[in-house]
Amino acid sequence: MDTRQKLSRYIILIPHGDVLKPLEEYRQKLFAKGVLGAHSFPLAAPLSKVSRPFSREELKELARNIRFLTKGTGGKIVSDCITLAECSGKFSFFGPRLSLLVEECVFPVTARTKILNAISPPVLCAALVDKEVDSPDENLKGDNLGIENHGGIWNSKEAPSLSFRAASLANLVIRPLPGADYSYEWKISPPVWLPSWKTNPKGERPE
Repeated sequence: MDTRQKLSRYIILIPHGDVLKPLEEYRQKLFAKGVLGAHSFPLAAPLSKVSRPFSREELKELARNIRFLTKGTGGKIVSDCITLAECSGKFSFFGPRLSLLVEECVFPVTARTKILNAISPPVLCAALVDKEVDSPDENLKGDNLGIENHGGIWNSKEAPSLSFRAASLANLVIRPLPGADYSYEWKISPPVWLPSWKTNPKGERPE
C-alpha cells in the first residue's frame, strides 16, 4: 500500500511530562480492555487539522493566545469529562476534554488559511475511536472502566483528572502504516512552550 498520499497534519498541544504519566496509565488500561487505537496517536491534544505546518513564529503567536485563554483559571488548563472530539477522517479522538475554547480567532491570521478543521474543545487523545462504532469497544460498555454512553459523551471513573499550566505546541505529521487500521507513524516538530504565567499573567488578547 502506498501511504505517501495519506499524510495528515495537526497542530497539537502537549502537556508537560508530569501530566502525561497518568494519561499514559489510562491509555494502558484502555488498551488492556481491547481499545485497539489506544497507542495510535501521540499523548497530546490536537487543536486543528491543517494543510501545511505552522511556522515557528505562528506557533509562538498561538502559544501567547492560548495563554490568554487561561487568564480566568490562573494559567491552568484542566480536564473535566471524557468525550469524543470529531475531525475529518475515519476516527474520532477519545479522551479527557480540556477547558479551552480554541476558536478561529485564537489562531494567527497568517495561519488561518492552513486550517482544515479546528477541534474545539480539544481532548487529550487517549485513543483513536472508529466513528462507525457506538463505543471504543464492546467490552467497555456497562460497568467496565465505569464508562457509560450518554448521547456520545463518555464518563469514566478511571480516567485521570488533569490540571496543568506548562504545555507546548508543535506541528504533527502522521500517516498510516500498511497492514492494520490502528498502526501509524508520526513526527513531531521542535516544541514551542506557552509563555510562563508568572512572567506574563495578563496574557495577550487574540486578534
